[in-house]
Amino acid sequence: MADILSLGLEFDFILSQASEPMLALIRLKWWEEQIAAGQSSGVELLGRINRYIAKGAIRGDDIHRLIICWQDYAEAGNSPDIAGQKCWAEIIALCGKIAQLPESPLFYQIGSALYNSRNGRDIGTIATAREIQNSYKKRAEFLIILAYLARRGGDQTLANDHLILFKILWQVVSKPSA
Repeated sequence: MADILSLGLEFDFILSQASEPMLALIRLKWWEEQIAAGQSSGVELLGRINRYIAKGAIRGDDIHRLIICWQDYAEAGNSPDIAGQKCWAEIIALCGKIAQLPESPLFYQIGSALYNSRNGRDIGTIATAREIQNSYKKRAEFLIILAYLARRGGDQTLANDHLILFKILWQVVSKPSA
């Protein structure tokens, strides 16, 4: 799952660094071609993703669908927020699939909140740690952590918070209502 989240961050970085959508589309197309060919081209993340596909841990179609989503986001023009929220929701949904969790609107809620948080927007309503735990019981710890990070995303002191690891673990272990 960490590599899927890293892939989302990589695609997000591509879009944020491109001076125009066509440049982002070219970079995304490169990723698409490398994954289709099963090549790593010296990029560690790409190599790991291709190994997961080769082992059957994830499907190439799932990664291809992510790339198409990010391509749509690059071309979104005047309404990038909806496309960006969808991309992050798809990333979370794929992580949920890897964790063998049944599909849920929570994936889309948390993915949208992460997008909004990363872009300085209101995250809206997001499930609490307890609600997430009650929905899934097991293997949902990553959702609790991501929801917590989405809630804290607008907090400029987050990078200097020396207790962040403890706070994240507290969210997973105690499942507080907030």
